[in-house]
Amino acid sequence: MTKIVDFETRRQQQLFKQKEAKVDALKKAFRQARGEPEPNSPQGKGKKRRNSKKK
Repeated sequence: MTKIVDFETRRQQQLFKQKEAKVDALKKAFRQARGEPEPNSPQGKGKKRRNSKKK
């Protein structure tokens, strides 16, 4: 059995990934330039509370 490798499909997938990476890099650069926080970073909303045991 002969395995057929489709280079064109793989090439298109790779080019798409590269374009997506460029777009993500540009978006990140613009966010940093505007001073906006990254959307995936955890936000420090609210206080973290620990319940103390009452004796």
